[in-house]
Order: sequence, then structure tokens, then C-alpha cells
Amino acid sequence: MIRAIIIDDEKSSCDTLSLLLKNYCTEVELVGEAYSAEDGARLLESQLPALVFLDVELPLGSGFDFLESTRANDFDVIFTTAHDDYALRAIKVCALDYLLKPISASDLKTAVAKVISQSGHGSRKQQLGVFTENLSNLNRQLSKIVLPTSDGFVVVEVKNIVRCEADSNYTLFVLAEGKKVLVSKTLKEFDELLKPFDFLRIHQSHLINAGHVQRYIKGSGGYVKMSDDSIIEVSRRKKSELMQRFLSE
Repeated sequence: MIRAIIIDDEKSSCDTLSLLLKNYCTEVELVGEAYSAEDGARLLESQLPALVFLDVELPLGSGFDFLESTRANDFDVIFTTAHDDYALRAIKVCALDYLLKPISASDLKTAVAKVISQSGHGSRKQQLGVFTENLSNLNRQLSKIVLPTSDGFVVVEVKNIVRCEADSNYTLFVLAEGKKVLVSKTLKEFDELLKPFDFLRIHQSHLINAGHVQRYIKGSGGYVKMSDDSIIEVSRRKKSELMQRFLSE
């Protein structure tokens, strides 16, 4: 059994999640609920849970403040939130688990199963560390991303990603220093995550960091030369987006 607590300022949300856990996640033992970050910290200390369901928005201190004050503790976190905003984007790029409210039974079961499968891998503390570092970045730009691999994960600086290439249901990341990382997620997922940070989908198979473009070569759609000397084709329907990005500066 996995000992778990819920930290959420809305009692109705706690009651709903508690009922879902009872009915669909029998491997989870709920040992307490708290309605603020301060009460959550006390509950964590007294119950020593292995899993915390943590609301992003709490009164008198957010869920992230709670994490900052308990960073030394060893527990898994599943975030709960009603908003698809910057914080959720930061959660996603750190490959952490989250549930959007209203929480569905299927999403809950999937998130709990993922936590169980990764339990004992020792990766969560570093992931949470990257997450809080991203949140504290004053210009609201993600500085690092967690890339899940077949044997764990790799943390990279977003600015050092030159390009991403689709490889069936995987994505190949090419970094500035020449390193390559194969990630078990589709290019579409990273397109959505990285688009706000000056990444362009110039082809069905290619997502590029605009900061690493060195040259554009004319053609039907054309080609771009990247800082790693690769030549990437631009699809005809993506050409105007690429031109607008560079010629409007």
C-alpha cells in the first residue's frame, strides 16, 4: 500500500479525490487531508506519506511554497490544478505528474500507476528541483527541461536544444554540444511545450530552436542551416511562418 495525503484548500475537491481513490486506486491508503501549505507541512511530518496530491493554488502560500519548505523529504507528488497556465507548462516540461480538475477516474488511475512504476528510481527529487528552479526564473522563461529516456531522464538547458526530430513515437533531441537524446514522447507533445520559447515547427518531422538558425536557403519551401551544421527542409506551408519570425524583427 502507498500512504498518501491530499493538500487542497477546497474540501469538496478533497472529498471527490478521496472517493475516487477509494473506488479506483485500492493500492493507495489515504492517511490525511490538509487545506493549506502550512497544515500540509505538519501533516507530512506526522504521517510521512510516500505520495502527496498537491493543489497548485493554496491560501497563504502556494503548493510550490510547500515544496520549497519540504524539499529534503522523500515523496512523490501528483499536482492537481484547475488551470492550464504557466505553472502547468512548467510541470509538463519537468515530466512530473498532474491531474486537471475535475479529475477523472481514468486520469487518476494512470497517474497513480506511473508513480508506482517509477517508485524507487530516485529521480523525483531532481525533477522537483528543476521544476522549482524554472518557477523562480524572473523572466518567466523555462530554463531547463526534463527529457524522459529508456533508462531514466536527462536534464538539459532549453537554450542548448538546437532541434528536435520525429522518430516514429519517439523524438530525437540534438543539443548544442553535439549530444543526442532519444525521448519516448512524440514531437507533437514537445511542439506544444516549446512553442512559447521560440521553437518553430518547420516540417512535420522537425522542430527547431530559432536561436540556433544560421541561414535560410531558398527553395520550394526552402531549407535552414542550423548551428550544428545540419540542413533542415522547410515545408511549403510552414515557410510563411518562418519568414514572419525572422523578417518581422
